[in-house]
Amino acid sequence: MKIVFTLGKALLVMLWTLAALALLLPAMGAIGSLLIKAAVITLAIHLLELAWVDKRLRPLANPWAHRLQVLVFGYFHWGQLGRV
Repeated sequence: MKIVFTLGKALLVMLWTLAALALLLPAMGAIGSLLIKAAVITLAIHLLELAWVDKRLRPLANPWAHRLQVLVFGYFHWGQLGRV
């Protein structure tokens, strides 16, 4: 299962990187627009996830670091935390 979480995190890093490039390089055209839309939808989903799991993150040692990772990686981060 760890391989799935690692692969998911790697794919999300690629999404965020490509979306940032699409913002910086408007010459990417339709693909850039699609990447930006995908990143916005992903961010909205991760915000909902953060609202849902925030109570589980509060007792952890560094909750702000975990919140940031939930915003970036979503379930691929908090799914690994187990029961708190």
